[in-house]
Amino acid sequence: MKKYANKSVLIAEDHPDGRRLVVLLLDKLGVTNVVAVVNGQEAQEQLQGQAFDLLLADWHMPEMDGIELLKSVKADSSLKSMKVLMVTADDDHKHIREAILAGADGYLVKPVTQERLQQKLEDIFKDE
Repeated sequence: MKKYANKSVLIAEDHPDGRRLVVLLLDKLGVTNVVAVVNGQEAQEQLQGQAFDLLLADWHMPEMDGIELLKSVKADSSLKSMKVLMVTADDDHKHIREAILAGADGYLVKPVTQERLQQKLEDIFKDE
């Protein structure tokens, strides 16, 4: 079993198909403790009531986008140690640099595949 299979994951993704895909791929990787929400604002609400090991945040969402959510998480002393993986269609270096400087633990460019998601999880949790 992969060392990340017992992790709890919060997904913030506004597209229903994108949410379903990531939940399905995580399930195939053995990660079943998953909560999925439609934007950063809903993610913040979830983070107030439950501890998560990993946040997968889409960059472009209504209400609060992924980079705002990332910055909010990293500015909160009770959340800043949580791992954050940015997931987006944007692959330009400016966005990647902004996410890394804001504290992202990884950056995954869509389309998300099982292999690429697994590699990112292994990278993020390699020291555990």
